[in-house]
Parts: sequence; C-alpha cells; structure tokens
Amino acid sequence: MRDFNQFNGKYIKRSVIQEYQIELVWKLSQVFLTNDVIDEWPSMGDEYNLAVYSPRIDVAVGPFATHERLGNLYDQMIEQPRSELFLRKLVDYNRINLEMYDGFVEGSSFEDIRYLNHNARCLMAIEIENFVSRKHLMGGAINASALGRLGVVVPWTPEKLRAFVKLVRYLRYLRYAEKNTFDTTNLLIITKEQMDTAIEDTLNHENFAS
Repeated sequence: MRDFNQFNGKYIKRSVIQEYQIELVWKLSQVFLTNDVIDEWPSMGDEYNLAVYSPRIDVAVGPFATHERLGNLYDQMIEQPRSELFLRKLVDYNRINLEMYDGFVEGSSFEDIRYLNHNARCLMAIEIENFVSRKHLMGGAINASALGRLGVVVPWTPEKLRAFVKLVRYLRYLRYAEKNTFDTTNLLIITKEQMDTAIEDTLNHENFAS
C-alpha cells in the first residue's frame, strides 16, 4: 500500500504539472500573440533520419526553426513592447533567484541575452522540473538553453529551486576556473509563482489592455 500511495501521489502531482503546461501554453500565446506555443514539443522531430537524441520540451514558444534559421524573426519578436516587457520581468526574477544565497552568480542582463543563441530552434524553451534527479535537472537546463533563444527552467518546489541555483553556480564556477563548461547565460530560473505574476502583469499593463 505504501508503494501504491507513493506512486499515486506522484501521479497526481504529475497531472497537476501537465495541467499547468496546458494553462501555460494558453497564457503565453496571449503574451506573444501567436498560436505557435505547444506542450511536449519534439525538438528534433524532423531529424529522425539522423538518429539523434530528441528531447521533448515541456512548453515551447515558436515559430520553430526546423527547416531554416529564424534568428532575425526572433529578434523582431523580442523587440515587440509586450514581449520585451514580459522577458525583462523574467530576467529580473532570474537575477533575484540566482543572488538569493551569497551573490556568487550574477544574473545576466536582458541585453546579454536578447541576441544570444541566434540559431535557436524556438523562441523560448521551458522545462518544468519536479520528480527528477540532479542529473536530470542538468539535462533539462541544457536542453532549454540550447534549443531556445531563451531557455527557462521552472522548479516546482523550493528544493528544486535551490538545486537549479547550485547547478548554475557549478557551471559558472567551471568557467571561472577555466574548465570546459556549458554557457548558461540565456538560461532563466523562474518559479511558477514568478511566471504567473510576470504573465499577469504583462497582460494587465495599461498600454496593452484592450
């Protein structure tokens, strides 16, 4: 019975996360004014003939650069006032989260991020993490950062938030120590509450209200 309860509890919580993914798809479509927002996006769905690893992104904001580079289009989308307001809020939240401990890791500025990863596969790649190991957290963070112009990880619990902050701290330390590492400049750590607030504030902004 104990094992069943544990499994059932995880199943319920996963369902809650899946419901949040669907909700996030709808909300982000309002922020970016596009229908190119999907959940469980197969990032390499058009590359199966190459037999490469194809991570599924929890929520992705397109358009999707599967047949051509769309860097210039992403530039234009980011420059839209509504999009820029929303993304700046995320950047600010990420800085708060990274600096909540001892300030070793300084959050990237909006200007640092906006033109980075020009050959991304989507505008934004979002990974929502709960019942996963620290190694899986790293995989999710790398996938989000590599595939999106902006990569976003959403830790579902305070424990996962701390784990992501420590992960970024580790990768930044490797760079500081001149060791091989992964560039997380365009990776934003955003809690569910922060994401919801950023969306709500953007949609309620007086200049964008209908």
